[in-house]
Formats: sequence, structure tokens, C-alpha cells
Amino acid sequence: MSPKSQNVDTMRNFNRASVMKLVLESPGIDRSRLAVETGLTNATMTRIVQELLGSGLVIETAIQKTNQGRGRRRTGLQINAKGGYVLGLSILAFNTSVVLADLSGAVIESVAVQPTDLSDARQTLDEICAAAEKIISDHDIARDQVLAAGVAIAGYLDVGGGTWLHSPYLRWPPFDVGKSLENRLNIPISVENVNRCIAISETRVGCCAGLTDVFLVRAALGLGSASISNGRVLRGHNNTAGQIGHFPEGRVGAMCSCGRSDCITMVASGWSILDRMELRDAAGDALDVIEDQGAKLLKVLDQANTDKDVAHIVRQAGAALGNHCVTTLRALDPERILLTGPLGRSAIYGQAFWESLVRNGITTEITTAHDVSISTPSMAASALGLSECIYSPSFDVQKILANKEKIKKASANTPLVL
Repeated sequence: MSPKSQNVDTMRNFNRASVMKLVLESPGIDRSRLAVETGLTNATMTRIVQELLGSGLVIETAIQKTNQGRGRRRTGLQINAKGGYVLGLSILAFNTSVVLADLSGAVIESVAVQPTDLSDARQTLDEICAAAEKIISDHDIARDQVLAAGVAIAGYLDVGGGTWLHSPYLRWPPFDVGKSLENRLNIPISVENVNRCIAISETRVGCCAGLTDVFLVRAALGLGSASISNGRVLRGHNNTAGQIGHFPEGRVGAMCSCGRSDCITMVASGWSILDRMELRDAAGDALDVIEDQGAKLLKVLDQANTDKDVAHIVRQAGAALGNHCVTTLRALDPERILLTGPLGRSAIYGQAFWESLVRNGITTEITTAHDVSISTPSMAASALGLSECIYSPSFDVQKILANKEKIKKASANTPLVL
């Protein structure tokens, strides 16, 4: 293919992705408005719309009356929710699950996965993919209608975005997790750190839709963050930005998973709460105790609602997180601050976090997972799959069109049986 042809194809793909996003965001939008919004000619818009209609990704809405003359009518467009499906996979130490969603982003089903041996990467991926295939089969969805998958991982990828580098708990060896899943599921895969994945989801289809500068903190046993700046994820030079839990706290305390004893994780996270209540397992962050520690944390958070001493410990952790986020927030100046994770869903922890920030002069709007419903990791992963693989210039709509034409020809050649 010549460079000129490649440039034309790239522009076509970009234009198509822009149209699909507008149709998703504005159901019922007509071709004229699409042309105005995108700056494309009517002829180009007609070609793109016909392509999307032919692929089944978009459908026409009911005929709408207009005031442009007596009897004149026009049709709108909307995403065909049943025109395709995406998977959302979460791979976390104690939250591994699979979501099936339609093209509108609506979750059809979410299934928890209990890996036999989470330390075995190959077996775990096999079990996750088996669960994904089952959920597809259970809903009687044609396999070629599953177009892509997003993956939220509790870890960080290399600069290229393919190779799993490290995770605070899973301790899997470096390998290309995206390629491994593509080989198993035979669909395009987009992989992202879980915190960034949730931030992307919330700014695309969640409580921060339309915002371009968001700072998210996910508070669970450990702490992690993600930043969206000017609509782009801040990744850092080594693609490992966001490890807020390992900011130095300034004083020596309990030992963190990274081997240091002065991380804010040990004063502001779930680990710190369990440690203060003498519930932290001596085995630390070994995989065989992570799930038990997570369950203990949930019980403690529930207990805090009725026990003032426990509430005080939870409140101190939330306040400590707020205090340590102040400098970062002043540097980033986000439009919205999100607090999610198990601790983010605690009214006590979230209120202390909010009060600490306000006391330090932060005026940015703060939203916690107690205030609104924020995407779970697997839900966010499905939104990532939609964003990066479907509503994206990389999406291969020609493959769908070719497959539909193949089915049509096969049907036409099938002899009639009376």
C-alpha cells in the first residue's frame, strides 16, 4: 500500500470513529448535524453512515417530524446495542471477574472468577478466558459478534504497553499479557492499569463524562492513582506513573510491600487500618492471604459504622490520604477528584478525605464512590475495550462488512428445501 493510500485510510478511520462517538453521545442525531459537528462533506458523511448501517453498528431511529416544511421527515441514528459486544476482564489479587457489555456500554452480565492458583499466570488466563467463553455462550451470542476486550490489571505494563512488568501482589513474570489474551480469545485486546482504566471509563461514560482533567485515587488494601490531563492519561517516562502509595510519609512505620517503612500506604490505606487494629496477617502480602485480608478490611469498614473507636482509625487513614494528596493536586489542578475502591465507598473514610483536602485549601469538586456509583474494574475494562478498540480509528469495520457479505452469499447459495 502506498503512503498516500495509507494516509487516506487513516483519515477515513479517524472520521468514522468521530462519527460513531457522536452517535453514541447523541442518540437520534441526524446526518446533517453529524456533518456540521465533524466538518465533513455531505457526500463523505453519506458514505460513512452507509458503511456503519451496513455493518450493523448503527441503526436508524424512528422517523421524526421536523419544521423544515410541511410533510418533510428525516431519520436519526443511534448505536445498535446488539450490533456487537465487548468483554471486560479484571485481573486483580482479590477481584478477578468478567463482564459482557453491548456496544452502548450497558453491562449484560458480570461473573466473578475464582482462579485455582492465582500465582500461575498461564492457568489463571486460561480460567478467565474459559469464563468469558461461557458467558458468551450462555447469552447465545454469535462468537464473531464479540468484537474486542478491555483488560484492567493490578500492575504496570512496559513503555510499549504490552508486557506485564510488575504487580504489587501477583508477582507474575514479565510477559505480553495482551498478546496472550489475543491468542486465547482471537479478538483485539486493550490492557491498562486498573486505576487508569477506571479513570478512562469515568471520563468517557461515567460521572466525569466530558471532563478533561481528573485525578483518581483508588484506596483498597493498597493505594494507587491515575491522572487525566487535557484528556490524556499521564503515564510517566516508564509508564508507571500513579504509585501514590509509595510516596514517602516522612516517618518510619510498618513495613510496606515495597520493602520500605515510610510509605503513605502504611498510614492511609487498608493495610494501615488492619495494622492499627492488629489484624494484619504476619505473612504480609503473600497471595494466599490477600483475599482473607481484603475480607477483613470490608468487615472493619462495616464495623466502623457502629464502633466509634474503629471509626476513628478509619477516619485517621482518610485524613492522612487527603493530607498527602494536597501537593500533587496543587501541581495537577484537576477539574474533579475521584476517590474509589473499598475505602472510597466508606462514608467515614471519604468524609475525612474530603475534610482534609478542604482544610488544606483544595477547592476542586470531590466525588467519592460513596456519593455515586463508580465503575468496578471489570466494568471499566469493558469501557476501555469500547473506547480503544471500537470507537477508535483502529477498529476494522471492513472485517465486519466482509463477514456479513460472506454470510449473505452463503445464504443465497443454500438450496431451498420444501
